[in-house]
Amino acid sequence: MQPITNLYILLILLLNAGVIWGSVVLRKKITEGVKSLVVRAVSFIVILVIGGVSIDITLRLFDINLLEIIDVELFRIGKNIPISGFLLAFLFLTFSLLIIINRFLSKAFTQSIGINSIPQKMTKVARRWVSFLAFLILMRGLVGFTDHSFQFFTISLFSIQSVQITIGKILQVMFIAYTVHAAIMVLEVFFDRRIYRTGIDAGKGHTVFLIVKYFAWVVAITVIIGSLGISVTVLLAGSAALFVGLGFGVQSLFNDFVSGLMILFEGTIRVNDVVELENGIVGKVQEIGLRTSKVLNRDSIIIIIPNNNFVGKNVINWTYNEHKTRFKVNIGVAYGSDVRLVEKLLIEAALEHEKVQKQPQPMVYFNDFGESSLDFSVFFWSEESFWVERVRSDIRFTIYDKFAAHHIKIPFPQRDLHLSSGFESFNTKKSEE
Repeated sequence: MQPITNLYILLILLLNAGVIWGSVVLRKKITEGVKSLVVRAVSFIVILVIGGVSIDITLRLFDINLLEIIDVELFRIGKNIPISGFLLAFLFLTFSLLIIINRFLSKAFTQSIGINSIPQKMTKVARRWVSFLAFLILMRGLVGFTDHSFQFFTISLFSIQSVQITIGKILQVMFIAYTVHAAIMVLEVFFDRRIYRTGIDAGKGHTVFLIVKYFAWVVAITVIIGSLGISVTVLLAGSAALFVGLGFGVQSLFNDFVSGLMILFEGTIRVNDVVELENGIVGKVQEIGLRTSKVLNRDSIIIIIPNNNFVGKNVINWTYNEHKTRFKVNIGVAYGSDVRLVEKLLIEAALEHEKVQKQPQPMVYFNDFGESSLDFSVFFWSEESFWVERVRSDIRFTIYDKFAAHHIKIPFPQRDLHLSSGFESFNTKKSEE
């Protein structure tokens, strides 16, 4: 070994030791905030790069080419996917950098000032999107650094219509799809805040957002298929027979999809509407999907209902035209009661409840002369359509207390039995005994 070679090796060792020592000193000085995260990430990448370059230079001193050593095919996956040592090292390096970037962004987003005002799901999506973008940029940089890594993107996995689907195209599709997903998440947050600030009806705003969301996905899927080099028209024409067969086999499924689109575009049922189905289910609409919708009933149970139940059957939408709805409580009083006093007490009982609207004012109907009671109904308006049974119960309690205070009786069913004959023989037998 020549002295000059020893000198080169010594300088390489000193350089690596200096870089490591410098990174340790910087980490000790900067320990808080986003700066410390930047220092850690940059120092790790610098150490990794300088270490790799140092190893390559050291091997070249002994006339050993590192790329020739690792660029040896180790095995194959199928017939078209060769796995070499360089490819494994390339994947290890890129995924290590991806993990570092993801951790850095996670802590940076968490510790940034004002980040708490942004919804957590939005910051999570943004962090993953930036990580994925940085990952692709790093891989592209490695492609420019060496021609060996380019083979990784051109590896063919399968073919569709004589179009080769490579790893590069798969990564492109993943990036487009996740970009659309992230954009939709940002749009959802914008819609929610806009609705809250302007006071727009939440159900209408959510319906508009769903229409935009599905339209964006249709456009994105079309762009993705086109980017793969597949003709959309040829694909649809070739699948026409398949669609006809599916139409007969899963007709109800397509019926639900069409019903979902009709609900979204017509706007007859919106999120937060209180609906009543033909089978007696009463609930608040939580989510309207393409095939099914989620309804929360009064037992706090989510019921998943196919959309054709909203289109093909009779549905009562308690909050369609306005949130204020009229309800009633039935009551019967004993014969001989002061009916005007009953009317007054029923109106007072309804008005005393905080969930009952003062305008229009509650009113009382004298329904009928019943068999055992005088039948009344008190009508009132309330915006608590979903929890109206609780309101009715409170009003019944108040009515009972007021009737008891004014000595108004609530009768139970009674029957008067009139016997016109048969008593003479009964009384004779009784006197003989």
